[in-house]
Formats: sequence, structure tokens, C-alpha cells
Amino acid sequence: YILERADVVWEENRAWGGVADKVHRPPSELFADHVYGCFFDDAFGLRNLDAIGVGNVLYETDYPHSDSTWPKSREVGEAQMGHLAPDVVDRIVRGNAIDLLGLTEDGLWAGA
Repeated sequence: YILERADVVWEENRAWGGVADKVHRPPSELFADHVYGCFFDDAFGLRNLDAIGVGNVLYETDYPHSDSTWPKSREVGEAQMGHLAPDVVDRIVRGNAIDLLGLTEDGLWAGA
């Protein structure tokens, strides 16, 4: 909802809002290219990956905080992502972080 609304406001009001010559792309495109979200317990978000964008989602454990799924993070993740294709799960649990941080496929810093 927020991205849809932001796009409408941008489209309808950017001329008088003083951003027409500064913001050339709708907020939803900027979000897709620059915003990432982490989760450790979000079944709703996982059911709505098509709207969020699978490339913008990363799995976290939030260890050692009390608001986390640890020590059952793996079990919780498997239960919540069980309906997803294996390649989507791989992107969420490691691939997106590797791309975002510029790591090697082994999860190491490039050049390390």
C-alpha cells in the first residue's frame, strides 16, 4: 500500500512539490533498487514477496537479542519459507546478502 500511495502522490504532485526536476523515478522503483528489509518471523511478508520484491528481503536471526527466534531460527525459517521454491529461499537466506554486501559465493569479502 505505501509504495502504491507514494507513486500516486509523486505522479500527481511532483510538479508543484518542487521535485519534478530532482526525482525522476517513482518511489517504488527507488525502493526496489535501494531498500532492503530483514525479517526473522514474518509469515505475512513472505506471502507477499511478489509485492515487496524477493531481491529486497533478507533473513536474519537477531541473535543474541531477546526478540528473536534463537535458538530455533533454522526451524522457524524452514517452517515459514517451506512454501517457497528452493531458489527463492536461497536468495532470501544468503544470495541477497551476498549481492548487497559484494561478497563471494562462499560468503567472504572479495579479495579476502
